[in-house]
Amino acid sequence: MTYAVVGFVLEKLENLLIHEADLFRRVEGDVKSLQDDLHIMNAFLKDSEGKGEGQEMVEVLINLIREAAFEAEDVINTYMAQVIKQRRRELLMKLFHGFDQAVVLHHVAEKTQSVNGRIENIYANKTTFGIEAQSHVDKEAGQSLQQRRRNVEEEDMVGFEDDTAKLVHQLTDQRRSQRDVISIIGMGGLGKTTLARKIYNNTHIKYHFDHCAWVNVSQEYKTRMLILDILQCVGQISDETYKMSDEQLKVTLRDNLKGKRYFVVMDDVWKPQFWDEIRACFPNDSNGSRILITSREKEVASNAGPTPPYLLPFLDEEASWQLLCKKAFRGEKCPSNLESLGRKLAESCKGLPLSVVVLGGILANKEKTHQTWSNFVGNVNWFLIDDDKTRSSDILDLSYKQLPRKLRLCFLYVGVFPEDYVIPARTLIQMWVAEGFISVQNDSRKMDEIDVAEYYLEELIDRSLIQVASRRSDGGVKTCRIHGLLRDLCIKMSIQEKFYEVRVNSADLRCSSNGSIPRRLSIQDSIDSESISSSSTSNNSISVGSLLLFTSYFRYNTLEWASKNFSLSDCCLLRLVIHLIIRLLFLRKCDS
Repeated sequence: MTYAVVGFVLEKLENLLIHEADLFRRVEGDVKSLQDDLHIMNAFLKDSEGKGEGQEMVEVLINLIREAAFEAEDVINTYMAQVIKQRRRELLMKLFHGFDQAVVLHHVAEKTQSVNGRIENIYANKTTFGIEAQSHVDKEAGQSLQQRRRNVEEEDMVGFEDDTAKLVHQLTDQRRSQRDVISIIGMGGLGKTTLARKIYNNTHIKYHFDHCAWVNVSQEYKTRMLILDILQCVGQISDETYKMSDEQLKVTLRDNLKGKRYFVVMDDVWKPQFWDEIRACFPNDSNGSRILITSREKEVASNAGPTPPYLLPFLDEEASWQLLCKKAFRGEKCPSNLESLGRKLAESCKGLPLSVVVLGGILANKEKTHQTWSNFVGNVNWFLIDDDKTRSSDILDLSYKQLPRKLRLCFLYVGVFPEDYVIPARTLIQMWVAEGFISVQNDSRKMDEIDVAEYYLEELIDRSLIQVASRRSDGGVKTCRIHGLLRDLCIKMSIQEKFYEVRVNSADLRCSSNGSIPRRLSIQDSIDSESISSSSTSNNSISVGSLLLFTSYFRYNTLEWASKNFSLSDCCLLRLVIHLIIRLLFLRKCDS
């Protein structure tokens, strides 16, 4: 991860030295010295990646390099923020502010020299840390977007046809007129959500029920917000609806469902008491209404009703092999010399579809030779692991480590979105570009940043790390999502590297898991009057590089809450992004 961060800062520096040469002329020596030092650090990180895990000395070094890279990024952002301000001034104003640039350049020189000093100190102790200069340069060739279009989507999982047919029949059986709750139970990564989505989109289901609704519950949920989500699916919702009390909302939902045959999917339920909290919203009119729950916990199913749960089975060996072939060879036939080795790899996933899919994404980007796959297997220890959860975690970790540097920050960033969130691809791409993750290389294809970002998204989809939710008419990605276990991986890696943190409670801002302020903060909570009244009114407001707020509905009090907790006076840019995402870029104290 730190290797990706240093590379990201290097690309920023190189782009600025090319495109903004005049601006940096007076500090060119300091900036180029910083560039050279970062190249050395980057080469060390690339060559030592994965070789020193768990070694205290290596971890200390990585922390030092990461902090130096973050400081270098701050210097760049600070100066460019001032440049943008300067360019917006009229010619007359520039005459009066000419001294500003000299002051800022002096500050850049000082800060750059400071960062150089830190890196040179690390390099001076290269024997202690084990750093050796390397000469290779990271060059990654691209392929055209059209060539990277996926032939296989996540919903096209093998082995689910029979499961889908059985559950659709059970849900639409007219001999059972009483309201019924049916649960799909299985461990994480087994395909519960994928199966539920196939059922929800089934044409027979759509025809059979008057109202259909889908809500994502997850570990941290608010009953009020779930009721609002269902109301949006089945009835009219207005500003007045949001002003209702919780009890009024329950009555409103019940009234909307009264006399209707409804089908509601409640995905990813963790707590058995959840059904008790929401049961009163669903009338039993003896008309065959159904509720479908997915969960990892059998207790959730037993608490929701007497109907035995549908226990989702693991894939058998043949189904695992078929799925691996579909992902690794994109529907083409496996070469005979790889079949024996490939079947062993599929068997090692122990029937867990997510592990098979992710492993297939890794193999799809490897050479299709026996030697390459043999070397790959030789570096993986999951054959020796008895615990299924540990083996699955190892495969997911490996999927991240196998990513090219250019994709790592983009992949990790997807974890800032709430669990089970359907992400508009355009929004994600714009956020990657705004964060500076996308670098346009000088090549014959003349791709702009949006084109490159779309290509990166297709690459992550191709590796089965991001799922397509829907596509546009031209084949491009319209919406996407990430599996909960892969999102957990993103958040885990990002916390370790201080890349970002996710908070599900707006009142819990100052408790950092590693005792420091992250570069980015994602808050996934509704901002109500209670949150505002409990907000700090002191001057100890929080400063972060990017702030993302995810709330089901937006009000002016959201900004009031943000102004009490964050340094909005230091904010250079306040931007309301699609689907009520607020991104605040805190670059340098300047005029609002």
